[in-house]
Amino acid sequence: MSLLERARESLRGRLALSLVAGLVAVLGIVFFALHMLIRHEFYSHLDEELLSRLRAVAVYVADHPGRESVAEFMPQFRTREHEDFFQVWDGEGESLARSDSSAGKDLPRLQSAVGRPTYHDLTLPDGHNGRAIAESIVLRAEDPRRVLHVVMAQEIEAIETIENRIHFILFGAAVVTILSALVIARYSVVSGLRPVDELAQSLEKVDLDDSHASLDTGPLPRELRPVASRFSELLNRLLEGLAREKRYARNVAHELRNPLAEMRLIADVGATATDPDVLRAYMREIRASAAEMEQIVDSLMALTRYEAGLEAPQLEPVELCGQLRQQAAAMKAAADQRALTIELDLPGELWVHTDSALVRRLVGNLLGNAIAHAPQGSVVRVRLDQNARLLISNPAPQLAAIDIPRLSERFFRIDTRDGGSHAGLGLAIAGAIADVLGIRFRLELDERGDLIAALEGFGTLDGFAERRWAPP
Repeated sequence: MSLLERARESLRGRLALSLVAGLVAVLGIVFFALHMLIRHEFYSHLDEELLSRLRAVAVYVADHPGRESVAEFMPQFRTREHEDFFQVWDGEGESLARSDSSAGKDLPRLQSAVGRPTYHDLTLPDGHNGRAIAESIVLRAEDPRRVLHVVMAQEIEAIETIENRIHFILFGAAVVTILSALVIARYSVVSGLRPVDELAQSLEKVDLDDSHASLDTGPLPRELRPVASRFSELLNRLLEGLAREKRYARNVAHELRNPLAEMRLIADVGATATDPDVLRAYMREIRASAAEMEQIVDSLMALTRYEAGLEAPQLEPVELCGQLRQQAAAMKAAADQRALTIELDLPGELWVHTDSALVRRLVGNLLGNAIAHAPQGSVVRVRLDQNARLLISNPAPQLAAIDIPRLSERFFRIDTRDGGSHAGLGLAIAGAIADVLGIRFRLELDERGDLIAALEGFGTLDGFAERRWAPP
């Protein structure tokens, strides 16, 4: 692979190449422009001098017919120094005067016009490069010469030498500028892209097995901050998603092991029974185990959806007291089986701005958890105070203060005294739903030993409907 190809594969190489190519192009244009400007200035000054001398020769020759050759001795010429050359012809093409510097050789009779001098580059009779000007002068009608064709020339090798030196100086300055630009470009590109290198190193250090790993962006430049921030957010989402998938697979494998083993054992034992009533009893046990597995899978899937943010709340006006009464009525049968009493301390109505379906599931989980864990024959209380704070409490003699922080953990179980069996997901799901709704959820144990699940932060609708705190 060539050096150019390797440079194109690198961001630094591309920046350096583009900078150098642009600088070379600019310097080339500047070099050409300076060349044209300097040449124009040199030759403009030279052409003015040549025109002035040509006019002087033309005036003298026109005023001195027969004595044209004396023009060579005019003080403004340096013919003896082989720098100035001139020659004059009449209308018939006969040479009337010629400078001594021509050494007896004629200058080229250049094309000329009356009143319009023309400029030419030519080789002088002595073999040097020169610049010439030609013009025709119309004489008086009685002058037999009729027209004078005058050519004035001067050596330009000294000018060309100076011009070449200037070109060499400009070229040297351009080379030094390009080399300096290469050094500056390398330093600028390396230092400018150092934050990109640091960001790449931070990416390499990210532990993909750690769901809490974060991208250390450091003090990035302003242009890279949005990219790094967005990439860090995407990385965090990816790691959280991977962690949720791992956690879900691990929890499903762990929690379904026992129900599946029970179902297989019941099926093996039931396969030896011949009494239809016994077979039906085994089938009921299998159905109960299957229902337990279905509940575990549904709960885990719901928890994963909530944690992943796939359940977006659809906010609408919801009458919270009505929701609580409906949930209490729906769970009355479960409460009656354990001789529990559900006490409601609610106002006439309270309208909040929330998601009806999610609130229904949230209240159902908390109320169902309270009914499942309350001692038999006790009271489950549901209270909504004037600050729109919902409190659901139940006696919890089996709990200690040290257990409260762990109650929202998945599969954390404390068996009730009457032998209830639960998956340990209800409070975890309630916490996840509360996060989705933006509601503060906390658990506490009061001095009487009651477990209180508190929800606060409902968006109330003042003026939407009258709040009536009198009993319904």
